Amino acid sequence: MAKLVGFLLVVGALAGAAALVPVDGRTVLDRWQAARGPGDFVSRSWREIAVATGLQEPPRRPAAQARTPASQKGQKPVEHHTDADRAALDRLVNDRAGRP
Repeated sequence: MAKLVGFLLVVGALAGAAALVPVDGRTVLDRWQAARGPGDFVSRSWREIAVATGLQEPPRRPAAQARTPASQKGQKPVEHHTDADRAALDRLVNDRAGRP
């Protein structure tokens, strides 16, 4: 009985680690939530495993879908800094560095 409990604890720990430890920035649970269904989850997982092990080439994005900066898409950038913000930062850096 003790062997069975020990085995179940080890299997549970491995399953928890596999589900919660991020690989390439995403956990298995994140991948499951992003999938459309079990078949999609399995096919995407297999593709990621094949790419990670070198059995398959990583998918290439067409040039038309290449990432462009937000300013080129007509969207506002996430951060907005004014000249006053930059001057205040320069003053702080110079004060900490001991420069006049």
